[in-house]
Amino acid sequence: MNKIFKSALLVVAVVTTFGSCVKNDLEPYDPVDIYKRNFKAYIGGEVNSNQTWGFGNSTTAKTRATGATVEINTKDYTNMFTKDYFQTVMEYFPEGAECKSKDYLSYEFRENATYCNVQLIYTNTLSQDEIGFYYYDPRTETFENKNEVKMIDNIQENISYWFKYSQYAEGDNWRTDGKPDDGYQLWTKWSTERIISRTFTISMNAEYYFGFYVKNKTTGKTYYSNNFLNEKEESAGGLYEVPYNLNPERKSYVFGLSDDGKPGAEILLSMIQIGEGGLYPTPVKPAKPEPKPEPLTWYRIIAEDLNVHDLQDGGSTNDTDFDFNDIVLDVALTKTGASCILQAAGATLQIRINGDDNLEVHKLFGVAQNVMVNTDAEKHGMTGAKKYPVKFDLTGTFPSIKDIKIEVFKNNRWIELTAPQGDAASKIAVGTDFEWPYERQSLKTKYPDFPKYAKDNVDVEDWWKKF
Repeated sequence: MNKIFKSALLVVAVVTTFGSCVKNDLEPYDPVDIYKRNFKAYIGGEVNSNQTWGFGNSTTAKTRATGATVEINTKDYTNMFTKDYFQTVMEYFPEGAECKSKDYLSYEFRENATYCNVQLIYTNTLSQDEIGFYYYDPRTETFENKNEVKMIDNIQENISYWFKYSQYAEGDNWRTDGKPDDGYQLWTKWSTERIISRTFTISMNAEYYFGFYVKNKTTGKTYYSNNFLNEKEESAGGLYEVPYNLNPERKSYVFGLSDDGKPGAEILLSMIQIGEGGLYPTPVKPAKPEPKPEPLTWYRIIAEDLNVHDLQDGGSTNDTDFDFNDIVLDVALTKTGASCILQAAGATLQIRINGDDNLEVHKLFGVAQNVMVNTDAEKHGMTGAKKYPVKFDLTGTFPSIKDIKIEVFKNNRWIELTAPQGDAASKIAVGTDFEWPYERQSLKTKYPDFPKYAKDNVDVEDWWKKF
């Protein structure tokens, strides 16, 4: 009985071992592992641990305007305004009445200004008002997406810091005997002959639009130079272009802001045009401005379909497998997903985009699966065709162009082409000026710096531009 039992165990062991061997021999090979091993043989070493394959800087472009600043001159009073100046301004800003310059009852500044100087020259407010400017990028935003930058806070307490008043004595002599609250009485206190004021220098992107606001801390309301930002379109103050004879050195504007929604301008500021490219006010139309089309940042994705021969001995016989033209896809992220242009398909395996079978590259080009498109395959004895690039859009959320899925159908399954940091890549991001290799032309033959780029992570942005 024991002999029979031992014999049975031996048979089971043999069968189990044989079955195990048969399973290992028949199990399909992993094309990703084969590809990685051959890729490293192709570049002649390990991939640099910092290598991101061009995807490191391809995240969605910022759509919020950022970067506007204000610098306050605290050392001196940098500009002077005389009584004649104010007599002219009074014609357009009569106290307690609406600004007479109807063209600029609601306005913003634009026209490629990069910086400008602004001075507070009059205030009749009795609240702890905050004064500042707002800005936005009209290419991607409307004024409802504005950012605000504070210039003055608690104006009633700090008014004497911003300007000084003086009276003419005789000759070139001036005497200064103004009181802190003179800042609330300038238009009616006719003994004042001039003021000298401090300056705010506003700097920002030349493409931005900007305007001004006053925030009334007593009521909690904010009033903007753009009347359509105000509650029930209440009074915004106004703006007046100062004649050259009152300011012969350069063009300037006086603009008023209301802090209570009533006609009149409780706060007046003067702005001198000194920015590069000009600085001009533009009336804001009643209709809210439509954002301009979003400027797109395009990248080109080049990829290999994992269908490479084994180079585990480190040889170079099959280097031509790595031509990185199995799919050439231009992509740009948008607010709703991505815009795409399929440029070439040098694969004879199925390749699809974003997990969509209808976006298989041969289907998009309208050719059979064995036809290579726009890779000059026909010149090298293979089945090829020339086709116009195919444009299409993707809908979805893509934090980076790296997240646009590209898959190849191999070993009876869809396998994603990837670009892991510090490891072999089956897809690479380059600029749209990149010229992809023709069929069976090795990438490093066309661009000899590619192995150095892969292993040393140098010339990250332009390794393909040197040749």
